[in-house]
Amino acid sequence: MENLTNQVIYLDDDTKYFIIRQALYKGVTYYLAAEVADDEESFTNNFKFFERKDEDGKFLVEEVTDEQVLTVLANNIKVE
Repeated sequence: MENLTNQVIYLDDDTKYFIIRQALYKGVTYYLAAEVADDEESFTNNFKFFERKDEDGKFLVEEVTDEQVLTVLANNIKVE
């Protein structure tokens, strides 16, 4: 598992997210990320959890929407 903490990822809609934390839960990699502001120097107040997906040798992320998984991640991934 490649560590993407402190890296920027780009979504299909060109939105950029900065990976704050990375965690492994039940064999799946998750990321806590902050949206990068238009000035590219700061963050918006938009934070999301993403799940890593590997398809056809490509690395993709998908926003976590499962309430149970979100609860576990929010309770266990701490930002200091």
